[in-house]
Amino acid sequence: GMSALPRLGKIFRWVLPVGVQVAATTVLLHYFRADIEKLLYGKSKSKDVDSKHIAVIGDIFMDVVVGGIKKMPQWGGDEVIASPVKLMAGGGGLNSAIQIRKLQQTKGIEDGVVLHSMIGADDFGKRIRGRLKAADVKLSSPSNTNLATGSCVCLSGGLDGKSDRAFITYRGAMEKFDGSSLDISELKMASHVHVAGYYNFPQIQTSLLKILPELQKSQVTLSLNPQYDYEEKWKGLDEIYKHLDFMIMNEDEAYYLTRKTNLADALKTFHSKGLKMAVVTIGSKGAVASIPEEVDTNGKHSGRIKWFWNKAIKTEAKDTTGAGDAFTAGFLYEWTRTKDVSKSLKLGCALGTAMVTKMGASANISEDEVKRFTCEEAEQGLRVHPSPLSRIHITLCE
Repeated sequence: GMSALPRLGKIFRWVLPVGVQVAATTVLLHYFRADIEKLLYGKSKSKDVDSKHIAVIGDIFMDVVVGGIKKMPQWGGDEVIASPVKLMAGGGGLNSAIQIRKLQQTKGIEDGVVLHSMIGADDFGKRIRGRLKAADVKLSSPSNTNLATGSCVCLSGGLDGKSDRAFITYRGAMEKFDGSSLDISELKMASHVHVAGYYNFPQIQTSLLKILPELQKSQVTLSLNPQYDYEEKWKGLDEIYKHLDFMIMNEDEAYYLTRKTNLADALKTFHSKGLKMAVVTIGSKGAVASIPEEVDTNGKHSGRIKWFWNKAIKTEAKDTTGAGDAFTAGFLYEWTRTKDVSKSLKLGCALGTAMVTKMGASANISEDEVKRFTCEEAEQGLRVHPSPLSRIHITLCE
């Protein structure tokens, strides 16, 4: 590497015109950048992930996990639970990033994952950095010294075998996470960029209208997960759909975003607004993906959709927190490698199902668990009415 530089330098000085020398020197500096940095600094300062890495722009929270709740206490009351309260790193961005990296490691893939977010310079921030380091996820994050790291009390439980959940959230540093916090040059080096928790960091929403088209031009594939809009306005995404390769959401979010009451109509609405692929999780019934089957010469959607459905293995849920993030990780991992929608749904459902058997949204999932919760039952078709998903409500993967 470095031994070639002096000889090449002499050739450039004597043989090439000045303008060409400048251009050639620029190319050489880029090519030998890592070697030059090692010579000057003792190590490379360049980013330590592969150019095929997956980047996640997403939320980070410290989760206070409270599970096994039979009933919510009244003000002034108390409720005793059997499960210990846990403090765990969480947030949709962090959860998905960790699970994607785990899948890469399981397959011996070193592409890497970079999480772009913002945390506070406090104890929670230190804990989160430690969790990401242990998971081998690179954090691209400025520390906000004025605000604490975001935190969330995650409540889960229910009666009669029905699981439910609720959250109490302090956004903290995530409230100030905006476009200026992002390393755009690093994002352009990713193979895929996923926006996790669009409504959890409102300051970045306007910036995405500029950033996503830039990434598209750099041949980066793009996806987004909206999360719940606490303001319940469900605005801002109409101008973004056309830039995405797909969007992942749960069934409720699909209805809120489209103002529809059945999934077939919601999917058609997404495609009419320019979304190339809609991916919708439907709890214990698995997940559905759809793409517009036909587009006329004016680019208008004909109304016909091609849909894919993968069932989920029936299991008892301990905590549904993080199941959607785990699904996202499985789907993203497979889709970025194969572009196979059916396989992506299958892996996503396996990870999502495995996660509900655990407490905490970023719990580790083993390779054996992925295999155990993989359901081979899947369907696909092409129709509009009646709803292609009607049978989902009466059939489960046993």
